[in-house]
Amino acid sequence: MKKIISLHHWLGTFFCALFLIWFLSGFVMMYQSFPYLGQAKRIEMLSNGVNTEILSPKTVFKNDSIGNIAQLKLSFILDRPVFHLITNQGKLFSKYADNGRDFFLTKEAALKATIKNTKITANSTIQTLTELDQWIPRTKYLRHLPIFKIKFEDKNKTLVYISSVTGELLAINTSSERFWSWLGAIPHWIYFKDIRVHNTLWKQLVTWLAALGFIMVITGIVTGLVRYKKKPKAKFKRFKNKWYNYHYYFGLFFGLFVCTWIFSGWMSMTPFNWLPSTQLNEKEVLKWQSQKHTINYYDKDNWASFLNQIKSKEFKEVNFNFFQNNAYAQVLFQNTSSLYKLGNSNFSLNLNSYQKAINSFSLENDVVETILLKKYDNYYYSRHNDKDLPIIRIKTIQNITYYINPKTTQIVYKCATENKIQRWIYHGLHSLDFSFLAWNRPLWDIVLFILLTGGTILSFSATGLGIKFLKRKNRRRVKRKEKKFQN
Repeated sequence: MKKIISLHHWLGTFFCALFLIWFLSGFVMMYQSFPYLGQAKRIEMLSNGVNTEILSPKTVFKNDSIGNIAQLKLSFILDRPVFHLITNQGKLFSKYADNGRDFFLTKEAALKATIKNTKITANSTIQTLTELDQWIPRTKYLRHLPIFKIKFEDKNKTLVYISSVTGELLAINTSSERFWSWLGAIPHWIYFKDIRVHNTLWKQLVTWLAALGFIMVITGIVTGLVRYKKKPKAKFKRFKNKWYNYHYYFGLFFGLFVCTWIFSGWMSMTPFNWLPSTQLNEKEVLKWQSQKHTINYYDKDNWASFLNQIKSKEFKEVNFNFFQNNAYAQVLFQNTSSLYKLGNSNFSLNLNSYQKAINSFSLENDVVETILLKKYDNYYYSRHNDKDLPIIRIKTIQNITYYINPKTTQIVYKCATENKIQRWIYHGLHSLDFSFLAWNRPLWDIVLFILLTGGTILSFSATGLGIKFLKRKNRRRVKRKEKKFQN
């Protein structure tokens, strides 16, 4: 037992200050996360265009080694149509759709495109980034380098990042969002650029800090339970030192919350790689598509048929997908979207179409339920209501659930038993994403505020005790040295 208490003291000395930062930043995280460009806002800022003089993808990419297509879309950059194609190997191509030439954005064009999309006309300065910075720290942005960073002198001090490779807006944030991120998301997630850009380093750092912190909390709970059995010297006074008493009683009330919170944070990093992917694997993708998705399906005839279907219509973006040997196009208009089948304006996709495709994945994983969800369930949901509805939910005999977006014909989420467990361990225990709380505000705010306050006081008292512990150890070390010197 003395070893457990000693381990708790040493770990607590080094981790209590970190816990204090995590809890304090948690208050900010309740209302302001790390700024990112969400799908709805991105689409809102896209420019409109019409289908005049748009060549087929097969014509545009005929001289490129494309292979299989992972993603293909069409958008407008400064009123000109541009194809963006990503291969299965992750190679990115962007070409003008009106003449097939390679797309590349200059500084001047980047500023014009940004002003056109954001509607911000204030004075600005533009900088060319050859490496990621604090507000685009993730490795997914590397393929877009060099990236233009535009600083506007508007009242919000807006920063905009735009890709020179695709002309797409990558990120946008204001001075307020940046300020609260420094107090919230950045210390909470350890999202400092020099650490976050190294994905493996960042993941290992967070994983080990959370794991050691979890051990510290467990040893603290054990210590508290052992101490609880001993009769107090006076009512509510188990220690002479008042800080020990504060720490002890707050630990009794909030220790379990701190334990589950640190554990859920650790599990969010999926240690030991125990969590299966939420995306289809390569074999499942091929069965879902029936054939490999190549540019051959976008020949002149099919393309002409598609353009005729959207003739004279203004649209923002077209996303192309492949399902059961057919290419489909999701066309995003000003406030709506429509699904078209290339080469055939008359088509019908029903629940049975998707069920048959799921059944083809495995002979041992038959479908047991297929329904159209018109509201979120426990696993496909968004607290900000920014995920598409309705959604098709298909469950199989092996307890794997597939969520299919009928607007795109694509599986947006594959949820196995382990993923369901992870949902409750992470989002449930860490963010209190339980339906009776998360969708009943301000009840969620009140409960989380009380728990975070308790965790903060517990961490603050531990910080004070940790400092005293180090001072006490240092005094003993000095005395031993003095005694040794005297002898």
